[in-house]
Amino acid sequence: MIGGKMFYFLFVIGAIYALFTFWFAVTSYQEKALRAAFLGTLFFGLMAGLLAFYAWLHETGRLEGSLLWNLQVFATLGLALFTLFLFLPTGRNKRALAGTKGMSAGPAENFNQKDTVFNIAHVGGFGPKVGRQRWALQSRDPFGGIFWTLVMGLRGQVDGKISSEKTTLSARENTKRIKETARGLGADLVGITTLKEDLTYSQSFSYEESKLETGPPVTVPVELRHKYVIVLGKEMDYQKIQATLTPENEASVGEVGKTYYGVAQIACALSSYIRQLGFPARAHHLRNEQIFQVPHAVDAGLGEQGRFNYLITPRFGPRVRLSSVTTALDLDEDHPVDLGVQDFCSYCKLCEINCPPQAITGEKGSVRGYTKWIQDPQKCFLFWVSAANTFACSQCLKVCPWNKPDHFVHRVGFWAARRSFLSRRVLYWLHVLFYGRKYSWQRLPHQEEAELPPETSGWKR
Repeated sequence: MIGGKMFYFLFVIGAIYALFTFWFAVTSYQEKALRAAFLGTLFFGLMAGLLAFYAWLHETGRLEGSLLWNLQVFATLGLALFTLFLFLPTGRNKRALAGTKGMSAGPAENFNQKDTVFNIAHVGGFGPKVGRQRWALQSRDPFGGIFWTLVMGLRGQVDGKISSEKTTLSARENTKRIKETARGLGADLVGITTLKEDLTYSQSFSYEESKLETGPPVTVPVELRHKYVIVLGKEMDYQKIQATLTPENEASVGEVGKTYYGVAQIACALSSYIRQLGFPARAHHLRNEQIFQVPHAVDAGLGEQGRFNYLITPRFGPRVRLSSVTTALDLDEDHPVDLGVQDFCSYCKLCEINCPPQAITGEKGSVRGYTKWIQDPQKCFLFWVSAANTFACSQCLKVCPWNKPDHFVHRVGFWAARRSFLSRRVLYWLHVLFYGRKYSWQRLPHQEEAELPPETSGWKR
């Protein structure tokens, strides 16, 4: 009697694992992940064969011996415990639930926007050729070029006139309305937190006033008196991001530009909507932002900051672009989340290993008062402008195990990884097995020197 129950338990659990593997294989074919699809099919075949053999042993009475009995007992206990610990909430990180406060490493330091590598390049800090090439490269891809230019066109749409009639709704009602409006405008993710002064630029950089290629940089003090930040996220297409640093690289460049433009539009429209409610609001997007987007997104509960310093979200992994709206409208805050990312990134080094210029370091350190993995932005940027297909390189996003389409099999895996120390290890090794550890990439040489895009035509030279 006990032997029969043990047989059915093992068979049912084994069948569930086998069916999940089959589902994974089918999903991988749909995602064009051929290695994962092939190995998934192979493993499903092996598991189905073992289950059939096990059923045959049971039906023919060959499981009665003491050795096979002990093996079944061992297998039952082992599989039961393994399955249990895949989903038990073990190894949770309470510091993650504190958001950026949990990353604090001492007194925070403000940052001048002119000191980002992009703005250093704009005024010739890496030499006039590098500064010029940064803008020229974006015009090579017809989609990337137009979207980067369109985002620049939204620089002047971040603020505007405030209606004299104020809404009288409660914070809860305001929050519901704002989130519904943001999603209606096209946002895939929306979160709310308070504005952090030390995560706000001390000075804002002016593209128009700073002399292109030679400088000097022109900045103005940032004076944001808003209380809340509405952080907005928009998903990038999985297949297009997978094309980064391949002969089809233009698809990924265009997708990055399109998503930045889309999320910038949402921020500008949402800020205008809030001003119509009678409250100050300013949009912050790629070409005109006064705050650090990722740390505020962490505090708004959209995800955690990964080893490569991008935001990793539970639904889309790192495959998102961000914008935000700061406002004085009374809102309810969201809370930071623990996805297990800090633990996962501590031993998964796929972004570090596969970063072409080796710009991602292996250790955490203190950066302006916050503990995080240190990245060399200069190495990263100089690689971007080194070849015809490296502009907007997304290799670190491409190789991240959290970068998967929003399909059932991946949702189950990431849900388990959020809860369990063991699941995170299993997820990493399964990724290495099915997708590989090293990703090939190709650098395409410059064919010619492209002209500067239209957006730079009115700037100082």
